[in-house]
Amino acid sequence: MRVAVTGSRGKVGSEIVHALCAHGHDVVGFDITRPVYDSAGAGYVQADVTDAGDMFAAIRDFDAVVHTAGIPEPTKNVAHRVFSANIMGTFNVIEAAIAAGVPRLINISSDSVPGYTWSSGMIRARSYPIDETDPVTPVDPYALSKYFGEQLCDSACLRSPMTAVSIRATWVITPDTYESELGPLIRDPSVTTAVFRSYLDVRDLADLVCMAAETNTPGHEVMFAAAADNIGGHPTKEALEQHHPDVRVKRIDRVDAGGFSLKRPYELFGWEPKRSWRDHLSE
Repeated sequence: MRVAVTGSRGKVGSEIVHALCAHGHDVVGFDITRPVYDSAGAGYVQADVTDAGDMFAAIRDFDAVVHTAGIPEPTKNVAHRVFSANIMGTFNVIEAAIAAGVPRLINISSDSVPGYTWSSGMIRARSYPIDETDPVTPVDPYALSKYFGEQLCDSACLRSPMTAVSIRATWVITPDTYESELGPLIRDPSVTTAVFRSYLDVRDLADLVCMAAETNTPGHEVMFAAAADNIGGHPTKEALEQHHPDVRVKRIDRVDAGGFSLKRPYELFGWEPKRSWRDHLSE
């Protein structure tokens, strides 16, 4: 397949480019950083997703587009930049892909769409595990932008032959950030998070993207993606009783399960996360 990846120089996008190339696909990355003109490897075009002209010029003759570009959280940019960059970037990518007749879109959404992550506790999960049936109540500009991005995918699939998958990735960790990001939580079991200590290895996310790009599904599918275990490997039942006693427990898939149901990506693509914090840090 010939696959375009927006945000190809970012944490998520660069790993997806690597994985797609390893699967034998012809990959072209788009990002706003300057090209390295003497480099080899995957193709690259400097292009800004917030510029419609760039997207209509760049997205041509692709079998799939993977959209990772955007501002990845709401605390390091002013709110209107977060919202406008993510909304207009997704809108431009989708419009250009429809015009070019691209049949498949993989959209990197966020686990913040239900509203839990960035609401400072105002919006909380009422049941465990979190799944696609949870209410969507985003209250911050980032979560709103990701939710509206999913709605743009809904619209695109209703008015064109395109099919799409939105992956609500949770906290994405790379091999070199396990210690800095997860180390403090592993050392302090008293700390909880809004999504029950969930995380996701970037390589598992890239594997899911490859599967979603290579396997056609009708319409627009939305799914969560997370590691199978929780940060620190704490017994989930005990942690829920201690930190979230008001949460209704529907099921616990393993003793140290993470916070999300992974049923949907498994049913559609056979995806199961393979990596764990244990591969990089000791208990």
